[in-house]
Amino acid sequence: MGEEKKQNNHVYNYKSVEDGEPETKRSAMTLRERWCSCNRGVERYHYILLFLCIVIVIAVTLSITITFLNGKNQHEPKKPHVVLVIADDMGYNDIGYYNKFNDINTPNLDKLAKEGVRLDRYYGQSICTPARAALFTGRYPYRYGMQGARPILYGAKLGLPLTEEQILPQVMKEGGYSTYLVGKWHLGYSKWDYTPVKRGFDYFYGMYGGFADYFTHISAEPESPDNAAFDLHEHYKENITSTGTVKETDGQNLELIRDTWNDYSEKLFTDKAVQIIRDHDVEGSPLFLTVSYMNPHSPLQALEDDLGRVPGNVNNTIRKRFSALMVSLDTGVQQLTEALKSRDMYDNTIFIFTGDNGGAVQGPINSNSLGGTNWPLRGSKWTIWEGGVKVPAFVRGPGITPNSESQDLFHITDWLPTLASLIGVIPKMKLDGVDQSGLLKGTTNTSARKDLILELDPAYKQAAYIKDNYKIILGDPSPKPYDDIYPPLIDDATWYASFKNTTINPWGRYMYSNFSQQCDQKIKEYLGKLEDSSYNFKDIKSIAEFDHSEIRLYDLDNDPSEKHDLFTGRERYKTLVRDMYDYLGEQSKEMSDLLFFVGSEYRDVTSAYKEYSLDPPLPIGKDKNMEEINKWRPWL
Repeated sequence: MGEEKKQNNHVYNYKSVEDGEPETKRSAMTLRERWCSCNRGVERYHYILLFLCIVIVIAVTLSITITFLNGKNQHEPKKPHVVLVIADDMGYNDIGYYNKFNDINTPNLDKLAKEGVRLDRYYGQSICTPARAALFTGRYPYRYGMQGARPILYGAKLGLPLTEEQILPQVMKEGGYSTYLVGKWHLGYSKWDYTPVKRGFDYFYGMYGGFADYFTHISAEPESPDNAAFDLHEHYKENITSTGTVKETDGQNLELIRDTWNDYSEKLFTDKAVQIIRDHDVEGSPLFLTVSYMNPHSPLQALEDDLGRVPGNVNNTIRKRFSALMVSLDTGVQQLTEALKSRDMYDNTIFIFTGDNGGAVQGPINSNSLGGTNWPLRGSKWTIWEGGVKVPAFVRGPGITPNSESQDLFHITDWLPTLASLIGVIPKMKLDGVDQSGLLKGTTNTSARKDLILELDPAYKQAAYIKDNYKIILGDPSPKPYDDIYPPLIDDATWYASFKNTTINPWGRYMYSNFSQQCDQKIKEYLGKLEDSSYNFKDIKSIAEFDHSEIRLYDLDNDPSEKHDLFTGRERYKTLVRDMYDYLGEQSKEMSDLLFFVGSEYRDVTSAYKEYSLDPPLPIGKDKNMEEINKWRPWL
């Protein structure tokens, strides 16, 4: 018995129990306990193995994911940089690739156009402010009261309505871009909320108004001579407080006058744009740079070097100066592209070039000769003839079809939705512009746009609408009597010979003797109507109240010069005209209740100025009393 117990102790190694239970029961319980203990050990081992397997799977998954993402980032192209160049008052015939008279020299623009898509059926507006409003909003100007052939005058208490809550630079900001504007703004400056740095641009260097002296940067607008002032400004978004106060001192802004005195505007704008490109953090964010030149807008002040590069057949002084301004613009564009190439940005840059409105044409007797030409198109800037609204434009860049020419309809409002599509942003506003990215990339053969409202202006009671190849005009197409087809004034003999063979209007045959008088009289009638308090333009809610004494229809495919009115006396076109008219009628119901630039408020240029004496004074210029102007007026 003792041996058996010893054996059992040896075999089972159980301990003596103090509760006096039978030995057999104690042996069975010990066996169960050891079995459970063994199972618990195995379970712990399994848990450890399972944990290690999970860790390994997670580690492998993370490694694969990181490798995939790194590989994707290495092969996925970055968002393209965007450079938008705007020319001011450049006519259809004022760029090398359209020029028919060998009097324009723009080799760099011509080369860039060949690298991308040349937009041969591209439209702006009839004058600068509405054109820039359409460009930046992607919406027709009549929707917010900025239509018509009327710009913002210097000192006027007007600006692009703040209800246009998301304009192009704000769209680009949403896409992660750094945004810069260099050059002309012309969309308001009577309060800070109208200015570029409050409308989406991180930085602005340029002029608020319509045009100024190329050297002194003094506003040169004849309509508001009392408001002659220095118009060159530099503002950073971070230096404007929430209340609109400029943090930097006025003294620093005054120094800008001294630093730029007698420096040529085109060179100032080009140098600043080049500096922005060279300083841009390419890895940090893509670049959106708008360079809005004043060239070739009047006053026609050209550099001697640029005059020397004008084609030798140009003998007329005015046309030669105009052509030299295009040389200057072309040189500036060359320097922009060279800067992009020096930073290895060029191949990944969408480069857009566009005019704003047609060229301001000239006649040999016109005292206000401005040098432009829209040959072979009819009309001038200020008009809704083709010459006033059809302008040169092209785009080149990554994914853009090279060396191609598009005959499809394209409007200046199309840039906002097109760029938004290319950078992956959905605009917040309801737009009139359409996404043309498919046309530019060659993924579609036709334009997304089939029609275009060029004008709905209750002040002048005129309208213009293009559908397919037909164009309807209601009312007088021209607030100034530029109703003909004008060749460039290379020399008097050439101009007379060309004009005599192309004149359309009866008065054109005797315009040589009274052209200026015709202009002056019609301008006075036009401005008088706008200022007449009894002229209740704000009550006009439909084109039914527009001028119906003149309705015209043109087939632009077969008659791009608008020589042959198809409507008058032709029954077969009445159904087409009625359909186009009815569509205009529906759209006219959406005209804004606001209407800028008309009535007495249009010519109210009495914005409160801050005047700072320049000490020592600079010979800025003389006012209408021929007294020296020694004060800087920043309008804000």
